Amino acid sequence: MHSFASDNNSGVHPKIMEAILKANEGHVVAYGDDPYTKSAIKKIQDVFGKDTEVFFVYNGTGANVVSLQALTSSFNGIICAETAHINEDECGAPEKHTGCKLLAVPSPDGKIRVEQIK
Repeated sequence: MHSFASDNNSGVHPKIMEAILKANEGHVVAYGDDPYTKSAIKKIQDVFGKDTEVFFVYNGTGANVVSLQALTSSFNGIICAETAHINEDECGAPEKHTGCKLLAVPSPDGKIRVEQIK
């Protein structure tokens, strides 16, 4: 049986591994000044516009936290289903890094209804 619960459950696609191996040659400056980062930013901005800011993160938790930080202030709450990934699997990272309280709403199917949060 295959689990799709996380990208950590399987290896990468062969094309991804091929690209990683190709990039793993020679020396380049790190932390955003390398040609790979600059190329990726340009491609993203070509799609979303030149004013788009790009923040690369290590994993899904990092992406979730950075996104929530951009949308909230520390005095806000984040409403989520009690079964939501950010509530069950992020190990407190959203609350620690946003300063917001997660407000878990009971939901047997993982979906929040408008009437639950009015």
